[in-house]
Amino acid sequence: MSQIVPQSQSIIECIARYLLREAGFHVESQVNIPGMGHLDLMVDGRLGIETDGAGFHMDKPSFEEDRRRWNVTTRLGIPTLVVSYSMLKNRPREFVAMVRDTLRSLDQAA
Repeated sequence: MSQIVPQSQSIIECIARYLLREAGFHVESQVNIPGMGHLDLMVDGRLGIETDGAGFHMDKPSFEEDRRRWNVTTRLGIPTLVVSYSMLKNRPREFVAMVRDTLRSLDQAA
């Protein structure tokens, strides 16, 4: 039951969180970012993950809002990866490796 998170906004967010927790990462859901809103996931307290499904992010207003949100996290110094349902479903190991590599890059840059 500890894997159930009532704040989850979508099934792809749940899949991403599950994969990351299984890989040993600390994952928080729906983290409030001032001026942005809620970030889908925060990994190890320093890497944001946005899980985007095409059905909810393809119209012009959603597209523009996604860009605004991404720019806010960038300005605040929160690197954020944006992942799709297709990646999570068909290439989960690639997703986990991408997160691991990004965290490693952040360590080296510090």
